[in-house]
Amino acid sequence: MSDSRNTKLADILVNYSIKAKPLDKVWVKVTTPLGLPLAREVFKKLIDVGSLPYIDIGDENTTKYYFDHAKEKQLTAKPEIAKFLAEWSDKSITIVADQNTRELSQADSKKMLVRSKILKPIRDISIKKPWVLTYYPTPAMAQDANMGYEDFCDFFYNACNRDWKKEYARLKKLADMMTNAKLIEVRGEKTNLKLSAKGRLFIPCAGQYNMPDGEAFTAPVDDSVEGEVYFNYPLLRQGKMIRDIHLFFEKGKVVKATASENQDFLIKILDTDEGARRLGEFAVGANPGIRNYMYNVLFDEKMQGTVHMALGEAYEECKGYNKSAIHMDIIKDMTSKGSVVIADGKTILKEGKLVV
Repeated sequence: MSDSRNTKLADILVNYSIKAKPLDKVWVKVTTPLGLPLAREVFKKLIDVGSLPYIDIGDENTTKYYFDHAKEKQLTAKPEIAKFLAEWSDKSITIVADQNTRELSQADSKKMLVRSKILKPIRDISIKKPWVLTYYPTPAMAQDANMGYEDFCDFFYNACNRDWKKEYARLKKLADMMTNAKLIEVRGEKTNLKLSAKGRLFIPCAGQYNMPDGEAFTAPVDDSVEGEVYFNYPLLRQGKMIRDIHLFFEKGKVVKATASENQDFLIKILDTDEGARRLGEFAVGANPGIRNYMYNVLFDEKMQGTVHMALGEAYEECKGYNKSAIHMDIIKDMTSKGSVVIADGKTILKEGKLVV
């Protein structure tokens, strides 16, 4: 028996997020078989629309074995099948269904970075077409969120199954307040950061690309970022936990980075390429349905009362130019006393409350 909430979410993904049309070729990627309940509902909705879906099912265990045993020539081999599917498809839907969120914690990070660079051209193809990324609620995710599974499912569907047209109107007001701001100031715990969005767009995110969604983001002017920022939420990256990330910027570039856990891993990521030490994104989270931090960036970056910043690749749609093989989002809680985001003198966020 299917969960009606999956049917509703599938309808949002197909008919709202990617706006599937008759004969659209849609690549449906599912990271593990646990996500099939949602993938089946997505498949049905695509067939009902008249689209041409292809379901691609992954497996965490084989991914772990790959990074443990693959040789250099295998790591650098061109992903021909993925390239074909990226070029074949008109649109794509990705469903992440983690069996074990720490599955890759012991994998060789150097190998993973090598493969990430090889796969970047595939991502570049897909990202220029309509796409959406979502999750399917699993017990592993519930454990990370420190919630019982049924409670987590309620939380998940409440964050996703919203009136996204109504949310868009609210988020556009937020984005308009910051678009083209000459000076954005972020102040808080161990944080005094300045950046510019002059000539850049803040884009309201209301379910077109991520689900759940709820943020307004931009790409800072590349050399404008100055000062320091401390991220009081930890980052789970490639199965490794990085805590207490503290970044120091000069002329837009990270010149010093510290962390209380896995600092060496953080430095390796920053050394991926020239663009990895620059901010590709600055954003304000605004989804009122997300109140719990759960070590999952897709959810956590949307928390109302937070900001997040991404090192690496900038999005062209907001007139960003920074290029990198990475795009690593890190979240900062802005609910503590004295925390504030100010754009050209206008208070946007104060101690966790949006001024919209």
